[in-house]
Amino acid sequence: MDADPDDASFRARSDRRRVLLRTTGRHALRLLVAMVLAGVLGSPLALSWALTHTQVEAQIGTSPTTFSLSTEGHSEVRLGIAGTVYVPESNGAVGLVATVNGPGDPGAGDGDIADYARPEMLQLYAGLFHDPAAAVQEYVDLVQREFYHQLLLAELVVAVGGGAVGLALLLLLRGRRETADGGPRRAVAGGLVVLLTTSLLAWAQVQTSDTASDASDGAYALPIFDGTLAEGSSTNSPVLRAVLGGAVSKAQVLVRRQEEGVRAYEAKAAALLDDQQDDMEGPREGEVAVLMQSDMHCSTAMIRLQSQVVQLVREQHGDDALSLLAVAGDLTTNGTAAEGTCIRKEAAIADGMPIAAITGNHESGQSADQMADAGMTVLDGESEELGGVRVLGDGDPSRTELFGGSALRGDENQQDQGTRLFDEAESGDRPDLVMMHEGYAVAAFLDVDDMRDFLDTPGSLTEPTDDGVRDLPAGAVFYGHWHRSVEPRVVWNSDGTWTFVMELGTSGGALASSTINNFSTPWSSPLQQASFPVVFLDEETRLVTGYQLYRFEPDGTAVVEPRVDVGAP
Repeated sequence: MDADPDDASFRARSDRRRVLLRTTGRHALRLLVAMVLAGVLGSPLALSWALTHTQVEAQIGTSPTTFSLSTEGHSEVRLGIAGTVYVPESNGAVGLVATVNGPGDPGAGDGDIADYARPEMLQLYAGLFHDPAAAVQEYVDLVQREFYHQLLLAELVVAVGGGAVGLALLLLLRGRRETADGGPRRAVAGGLVVLLTTSLLAWAQVQTSDTASDASDGAYALPIFDGTLAEGSSTNSPVLRAVLGGAVSKAQVLVRRQEEGVRAYEAKAAALLDDQQDDMEGPREGEVAVLMQSDMHCSTAMIRLQSQVVQLVREQHGDDALSLLAVAGDLTTNGTAAEGTCIRKEAAIADGMPIAAITGNHESGQSADQMADAGMTVLDGESEELGGVRVLGDGDPSRTELFGGSALRGDENQQDQGTRLFDEAESGDRPDLVMMHEGYAVAAFLDVDDMRDFLDTPGSLTEPTDDGVRDLPAGAVFYGHWHRSVEPRVVWNSDGTWTFVMELGTSGGALASSTINNFSTPWSSPLQQASFPVVFLDEETRLVTGYQLYRFEPDGTAVVEPRVDVGAP
């Protein structure tokens, strides 16, 4: 019986495909092996690249600072023409280099060395003496992440590029077969030569880079740092030694005074809170309670006092008395890496509760990452169900530098944000709480001209009235930013529901308008009234039924105000 020509053609095509697949597979395997070998043999170059090209732009206080790596077994603080401080701290041979680009203070003139020792600058930077190890670790972590990023990229380039070149050479030379005995030995020898070559090139790259400097240049010891994290430091500038000697001693005195003041403030406020525990309301049957916060600005005293309130309320009303911590922005003072420490402490206030948070105008993108790393749900324009409460919010569209101006982060302004969030709330599931940081955004959400005028207009919290405000698709709206203590209002909707609108005061007692001669720091006691409310919502209707305000005066007086009922009976 004759063979079917179609079957023969099919078998031939199948054979060709199998041969092609086998050939492609062999080449792919060779390429993979070549890339692995190239990655290993070229790893010294990748490492030297990462060491010499790791660079992070950040701020210490208000000073713009560039962080890089040293490979000489020490760390450095470079102050330009003022001089360099050499710190005997490193991880093996690798240390941290901080190049400070001037005092970063608008009131500090031209950045003369003496400006670093001005009383205002000492007050600002004294925080580094409160918990220096934690502050430094935040910057170390920042640089470490960038180092690993650079190392991964360099390894990828070396592996792909070297592997491709190696495979090409292999294919070109495949006709020159080596004997079974000589081939492996030659391959090993060639690999060692390549590894030695890349190691020498890597060593040369590190030695010729500006990361390498000699700590012996620090001819002037700095005994003022004895007993601190920087013990054993030296400098190459006799002028800097004199200035630092006076500045550090003054900063240490300032730190002691701040800590004494904070301890006295906390002791008085904590005792008064204990005395008023019976006055602390919990949720009634069928209610959930939300602890609100805005503009804490890293206040260590108020972080501890708000944590105390959480514990006292739970002791009085049960572990599930509070369902959610909601943060309406400005956890930090200037959004620096060092403030990651206080972000974690602020997150710890919740003590197991979920946290809904938005960024304020003082948070940076780095702050938002730190907030998420601390376990906060950072809202970005979409609603989230947390602790049985649906929350909608978004961060402040603008960014404000300490003692500096404000600028939009993108194309959207506050009014645009308020309009967008209104549309989001109206088109999706009705949120229980809406959070924005600034009143201008909330004015657009409410469609009113000015929030100050709106809140100053008399209205009833419990009697429905025709308030002239459009129906709002939310149970409550909160914002902060202005550091004021004002009465909230209720917007009465046409369907019989209501929307609670509240401007939150500063939970950290921070001054609203900071100047170089008058500003709050995270380590001082509150300079103005600090406050935060616990807000109660009906579980079924999701409407606010009441709130209780906790108020703290600058002299340490703590007042638990009576619960205020909200909404129609």
